[in-house]
Amino acid sequence: MKLRRGDYVVLLLAAVAAVSCCLQIWWPRVAGETAVVVAPTGEQRYSLSQETAFTVDGKNGIVLSIEIDDGRVRVAHSGCPDQVCVHSGWLSQSGQTAACVPAGVSVRVIGGSPKVDGVTS
Repeated sequence: MKLRRGDYVVLLLAAVAAVSCCLQIWWPRVAGETAVVVAPTGEQRYSLSQETAFTVDGKNGIVLSIEIDDGRVRVAHSGCPDQVCVHSGWLSQSGQTAACVPAGVSVRVIGGSPKVDGVTS
């Protein structure tokens, strides 16, 4: 069997996907400092260093309960049917996001500075 040009393209795409997955696993994550909650009524920012719980009114009468504890944030409860935002779990790393599309609400973690060691500082 001889490989064709299309076979090489498929092998190249598989290699790129494998390297991308490995980078996602081993790439250093940065702990976030702020939770940004975007709702139909506007955007609010909350420090992840302060423990709190609050509710957010979304579209279609959907209410979300959001908790901040121990440097992380989560959607604890949502009135939406799928509960995808609740299943996102705790968010603590910069760039992580949970969204309730039916309610039009998203929670995103931002901030933080990369951790460096003695060699790279």
